[in-house]
Amino acid sequence: MKSKSIGPFFVGLALVAAIVAITPSAFADHAKVDVSLPAGSATPGCEETNACFDPAEAIIDVGGEVTWTNDDTAAHTVTSGNPTDGPDGVFDSSLFGPGKTFSHKFEEAGTFNYFCMVHPWMVGIVTVQGEEMG
Repeated sequence: MKSKSIGPFFVGLALVAAIVAITPSAFADHAKVDVSLPAGSATPGCEETNACFDPAEAIIDVGGEVTWTNDDTAAHTVTSGNPTDGPDGVFDSSLFGPGKTFSHKFEEAGTFNYFCMVHPWMVGIVTVQGEEMG
């Protein structure tokens, strides 16, 4: 009876596992991203460490959705635009309180800056990848 070697199978399996471990972002799901407005973000200082939104930059594919959750004790907004120029009209949560969420589905590729109108030091970015980028 002739035995078959399964060594090459395990070597190949280990190689695939190593590639996945080294480059997890290549296999990441960019269809949905959750962003927290963390406790304490209503108080100035979070901007010094870029921690007013967690993560500060969300990366998503065209057609994907970002959901912001207010984990702070104060009410906030998630408003597209920037504190200097104001809202740009792409999306706006209006004022939403602690424990509430706001979601927006992104249908076009691009970079979307956003901020809290109540606490303008709170700024974040959503990068929407088109097919050519992802």
